[in-house]
Amino acid sequence: MTAEPHNFRQHPTYWFNDGSIVIRSRSMSNGEVCFKLHESLLRRQSRFVQRMLDSDSGTSADSEVLIPPELGVQVQDFTALLEHLYHDIPLSAEAPFPHVAAILRVSSPDQLDLPGVHMSARAYFVSMFPQGPQPFAHPSSHLKEALALVQSYQIPLIRKGIYYSIVTTSEFEPEDDDLDLEIFIKPSGLPGSSSTPRLILPPTDVERCRSLMTGIVEHFTPVLFTPPATPHMACTNIFADKWMSLVITPAISNSGVCKPLEMLEQIKQIDWAAEGLCDACVREKIQEWTQEQEDVWEKMDSWLVG
Repeated sequence: MTAEPHNFRQHPTYWFNDGSIVIRSRSMSNGEVCFKLHESLLRRQSRFVQRMLDSDSGTSADSEVLIPPELGVQVQDFTALLEHLYHDIPLSAEAPFPHVAAILRVSSPDQLDLPGVHMSARAYFVSMFPQGPQPFAHPSSHLKEALALVQSYQIPLIRKGIYYSIVTTSEFEPEDDDLDLEIFIKPSGLPGSSSTPRLILPPTDVERCRSLMTGIVEHFTPVLFTPPATPHMACTNIFADKWMSLVITPAISNSGVCKPLEMLEQIKQIDWAAEGLCDACVREKIQEWTQEQEDVWEKMDSWLVG
């Protein structure tokens, strides 16, 4: 369980004088960091700690556990876990994405294996990424990392929405110098190199994004650029007169052809009755545009195949 002693530093917060177990974690950038914690808390929560302690044949008063480097546990992730376990920064609906992501990783079965904590982190992670067919907003600065976590921990419920957000709100195509850096996101959600902050999608995800973008544009372009017909000639003429100024021009200036859910919602919010449409045609078209949002959301499954 332990290795030969060498230089290390105590964690400034999680080194308790009354602790009964020392956890040693090796950081790629900061050497080895040691935590003195309460064995009963960790044994109760972590199957990894249980296994390590049960296999220990030592007789010292304080137990010691070295987290094997091959598990990929990051010191900052383990610290986030302790912030949760000791109720300093617990998991909650208000917790920031990096905190939830760190706990999701470190509590997973392939790292420190805390089933209860992992289930909670997974639930909070999912809640951060609402899904369609109604328009939604995601934490845009973490989309690529979130996608890697979805792939790694098999969370299909939010996969489609994250792809949609990446395609509609970010630049997913790698630049030439990105290909030379080889800093694709690892399955754990961590970048391959800590020296470069910009995360790059793996080639398979780039291809899925391209496929999704192509499907969206090919499907939605005729919908967006064709004024709808109605049962009443007068209402059809109003659409013909107003569609360019109220729909097409804003869509062109706002890349609306690539954002069908948002663009359809924007069209629904126009006061068409004030423009002269009869109440029956307004109701009918809002229903049709809502159905179109549902159709786009469903078709995305086939556009993402790969």
